[in-house]
This record gives sequence, structure tokens and C-alpha cells, in this order.
Amino acid sequence: MTTPRTRPILIVDDDPDAVALTKHALAKAGIKTKIDVMENGEHAIKYLKEKLTEGDHALPLLLFLDLKMPGTDGFQVLDWIRSQPRLRRLLTVVLSSSTNTRDVDKAYSLGAKTYFGKYPVASDVRTVFQLANAMLTVDEIEKFVLPGIRPPANAPASPGK
Repeated sequence: MTTPRTRPILIVDDDPDAVALTKHALAKAGIKTKIDVMENGEHAIKYLKEKLTEGDHALPLLLFLDLKMPGTDGFQVLDWIRSQPRLRRLLTVVLSSSTNTRDVDKAYSLGAKTYFGKYPVASDVRTVFQLANAMLTVDEIEKFVLPGIRPPANAPASPGK
């Protein structure tokens, strides 16, 4: 099984100050996981495609995503992620200066798991990191443990049952 700490955190944002502040919040929260940064949505999708080919162990644990970027924006990245079955459970946190209800609703409808204003605070970052680790643990249990203890659907019933 893959340990959660080996999976990177991905930050997708075109604003270097926002990236620096998100990294600072991660450090302040005591999170020492590798951080990968993509400066736009196009690079983020390319990165995620590469990680998909490497296997589930290479996928990011958590994604911090800006919505308003030139070119491929965060909404388009969310839409693409939603179309990838292996990424649907990726914990995606939108970081946006927009408080527009339409933007918030659209982000959630496209699969964002939570929505923070820029710039995140350490306690919020720690909470989503813990949630991402818990989700990963559940996925690992479903993938590696349950098949060994659940009989196949077409297996005959045990005697006396």
C-alpha cells in the first residue's frame, strides 16, 4: 500500500504570491508533503495526464485550484477532472478571490470538494489535508482489504447460512 505522505499536493495558480502563501499555510500546518506547482490549467491537465499513466500512487493527494487563470481556467480543469474516473475522488479545493455565488455554485457543480477564499489559513489547510488522507485510506481499504474479506458476488453461500 502507498503511504499518504508520498503523494504530492498540487497547486494550480498563475499568481506567484498566491502560490507562496498557500505553501506558507501548508508549512505552518506542519505538512511536509512534496508540493508540485502548475501555473495554468493547461499545464495542470498535462501534469495529471502524466500522473494517470504512472499509476494511482503518483496521483496528487490534494489539489488547490485557482479558478481565474488565463487560457484554460480552473472551471475547465474541474470539468476535465470530472471526466476522468480515476480522478473523481481527488480532493479539489478551490482557492479564489471570487465570492460570486455563480462561481461558487459552478465550482461545486463541477466537482470541487470545498471552496476557500484566497488565501488559505493553516487550520483550513490542515483540515483538508487530514480529510484527503482519510479519503485515501478508505480508497486503500476498498481496493486492497475488502476484496480479500468479501466473497465474490457469484460465490456459493457458506454451509449453514
